[in-house]
Amino acid sequence: MLTPDDRQIAARLRQTLVAAGFTADGVLNLIGAQAYSALSRDEFVPARRALRGTVSVLADLVRLFVIDEMIDVDQLAPGFPLDDVRRLGLIEGAEQIHAVVDVRPYGEPDTDWYVVSDHSAGRGAMAKSEVDPDHVLGVGGASLTLARITPRSRVTRALDIGTGCGVQALHLSRHCDEVVATDNNLRALRCAALSAALSDCEWDVRAGSFLEPVAGESFDLIVSNPPFVISPGRRYTYRDAGFPADDLGRQLVADIPGYLSRDGVAVLLANWLHVQDEDWRERVTEWVTGIGCSAWIAQRDVQDPTQYVGLWLRDAGDAGSDQDERYNQWCDALASWRTEAIGFGWIVLATSDRPWIHVEDVSRASRQPTGAEVLATMQALTVCETTDALALLSSRPQIAQGVVVRSEDHYVKSGNWASGPTLLSTPEGWREDQFLDVVTREFIRRCDGESTVEGLVDDIAVDLAMDPDDVLAVGLFRLRELIAQGFVVLP
Repeated sequence: MLTPDDRQIAARLRQTLVAAGFTADGVLNLIGAQAYSALSRDEFVPARRALRGTVSVLADLVRLFVIDEMIDVDQLAPGFPLDDVRRLGLIEGAEQIHAVVDVRPYGEPDTDWYVVSDHSAGRGAMAKSEVDPDHVLGVGGASLTLARITPRSRVTRALDIGTGCGVQALHLSRHCDEVVATDNNLRALRCAALSAALSDCEWDVRAGSFLEPVAGESFDLIVSNPPFVISPGRRYTYRDAGFPADDLGRQLVADIPGYLSRDGVAVLLANWLHVQDEDWRERVTEWVTGIGCSAWIAQRDVQDPTQYVGLWLRDAGDAGSDQDERYNQWCDALASWRTEAIGFGWIVLATSDRPWIHVEDVSRASRQPTGAEVLATMQALTVCETTDALALLSSRPQIAQGVVVRSEDHYVKSGNWASGPTLLSTPEGWREDQFLDVVTREFIRRCDGESTVEGLVDDIAVDLAMDPDDVLAVGLFRLRELIAQGFVVLP
């Protein structure tokens, strides 16, 4: 997507950008925390105010590529890399210039990267009320979610399906020897190639739909932030895949296992329908049944159809005269699929000789898990799903490191206090607190890594004056849950 000359120019431009302080920290220091935070909300007035009267290459770069202002060439600060940005096609204009794309500093604490994408609708020197069909998104909430939850173990080959501006590929480049990025939007591939070159990264960028460009190949890690929006038609490449209902997610999880290596892992974002008279868990379970992989499906949010349609119409800047018509068409399509709500979440697949499926709602979690926590969850689920009742009885469970058991007393009146429920939590973890019934509380207090579950059942039955069978029924069920959630481990 870039010529050798382009890459040479991009390498030189990178040096200029870094030297000018056009980095995440440099922009933050220049405009201040409030204005910097406002940029993430597409609010640019605070940044313009902060830059008043400032003359520097850094200020010009922010005005041009971040805020998207029209700038007089003769007003540029000395040392501005005008020729290089022009030769890479990043700007247009002669006496006055404006940015063709958004070039945004990005990175991890010890990196300086640049993400090249399109400006959002409704702002800038060449403002549009609606984005183009081949619009290339920048760094957004979905891409940050995927970057956060992707495991970062060292691997040989990684694939980014639907790379867009290349956000996931940037992160993959830190722990993968070879990164392949695909997209069927040629404009997106150009942006991704520029993101790589300006960030001193090198990827194998390929044009084509989803997995078509990598037919016959295998990868240790596959990630995808695909055009998962459930919509009628195919108006925008970044958003609409053109599949009926939520069939994109179904198709991807069916196809991906054939491209995973022996110990491969895949992480992708997806939307799925909540259909009338149907449990959404059963729907997504069907997607991953018989694919030869263990699957963890986690739902982090749910929206009703009107919320969902409104969100994505605003996202694309659909403010034209036919907005009401588009709204009605979209709602009609969702109604035709008997949609009650739409779920957002992620799907993690792992090759396995004994595949299992685990579906859950994590919308009440305190935060999203990290990649390391995703791996830990997959390991915990593997233990839970492959340990039968007999093996669990003879196991010697113990409380995971960092787990806290607490109870809270509540003031009633006249100096009296009432005991509250017992809670199990990991203050540094991401899982929501778990309420403990009296039987499970006793199990937790005794899980020392030395006593077997069978022995604990007998002791607890005596102490609580309960039938051992009742203790066993509650204990096995709750222990499985707590093992799956990482509160209890089997050494």
